[in-house]
Amino acid sequence: MAHSNSVQFHQAPALSFKPLFAIKDFFVLLATAFSEAKAMELKSRKTSGNW
Repeated sequence: MAHSNSVQFHQAPALSFKPLFAIKDFFVLLATAFSEAKAMELKSRKTSGNW
């Protein structure tokens, strides 16, 4: 019985940290996409003056 409690205790931190890493990855992805979109917008704004 004590062994199952210790296993449960060891699994809890891993389960609680996974959403935090997923949220962090999501925000990193969002920031990367935003900066790429900004760069593309600036590039298209420079070329759109030609026509």
